[in-house]
Amino acid sequence: MLTKDSPLLGKPKIIYRAISVILAAIILIADELLPLGVSVGEAYCALVLVGLLGKDKPLIVGSAIAGTILTLIGIWLSPPEAQLWIVWVNRILSIFLIWLTAGFSLLQIQSIVVREETEEIKTAYQLLKQEMNYVKLNRIIAVLANSKQRVEDDLADAMQTICQYTGWPVGHLYLRDDEKEVLNPTKIWHLKDPEKFAPFKKITEATPLALGEGLPGRVVNSGSAEWIIDVLKDKNFPRARQAIEIGVHAGFAFPILIGPKVVGVMEFFSEETLEPDSRLLEVMESIGYLLGRIFERYQANLDKEEYDEHLRSLYNRLESARQTEDKRIAGGSQSDPM
Repeated sequence: MLTKDSPLLGKPKIIYRAISVILAAIILIADELLPLGVSVGEAYCALVLVGLLGKDKPLIVGSAIAGTILTLIGIWLSPPEAQLWIVWVNRILSIFLIWLTAGFSLLQIQSIVVREETEEIKTAYQLLKQEMNYVKLNRIIAVLANSKQRVEDDLADAMQTICQYTGWPVGHLYLRDDEKEVLNPTKIWHLKDPEKFAPFKKITEATPLALGEGLPGRVVNSGSAEWIIDVLKDKNFPRARQAIEIGVHAGFAFPILIGPKVVGVMEFFSEETLEPDSRLLEVMESIGYLLGRIFERYQANLDKEEYDEHLRSLYNRLESARQTEDKRIAGGSQSDPM
């Protein structure tokens, strides 16, 4: 399907049609000046080729028709200096060449249209496949968010799954320290090639970040996903200044949220420079809310343990008081006279 953005409509058709009219006039004048036995009808093929250049089917057909008519008109306009059968053979051959050129030009345009439609279908299929992967990814993360594993195991599994479905080779988790107001690096990683990314891993694990500093720090300040096309050229990526080659270029990160509060940041990196993918960032932000449930569950478990401990302490105090009262009553009964 041709659209306004299609290369077939790159230039206004009127330009090519104007060129065809001018060429037709020049060829007709030349035909009028030459002897009747010399046909320049083949030159009208140029009109057809102009239509091909403009990717204009009506212009191709119109040029072939115009070339045919003008070739026949040339019989009466050219000086009569040849036998009539020679004239007709030359003219018929010219008309044949004009329509042969038109036929191949139309086939070429059809081939381009089919190729473009095929590319559109492929693109649509890739987008559909990508969306299906995102749906699967969200479902898996939702299951992890409600599992009974340790928090660090859930987060590690989530990172592994995200890298698997997105194809990004490096993933890492920063956690927020509320007391010091910094982001601390963790030992939770996904590394497609541990040896290759070892320098970056070492630098990262030794680099806590202030809020607003680096890619994770920006995520905390904005509360939304962020993207860097090339960390080596970014002014606010301190880890890039600690080594000549850290093995990564493009990066994105998203917040792990409990309500409006950012409790952690997952960051991912590629070996190549990449333009921002708005759909990917949108999906990752929704995953950030799902991962926030892991921390909510952890806090709820802590509260429950504290509550249970409080109940045990209260029970022990009540039991101790009861035993003391029983002893007092028992001692009072023994001292009463018979």
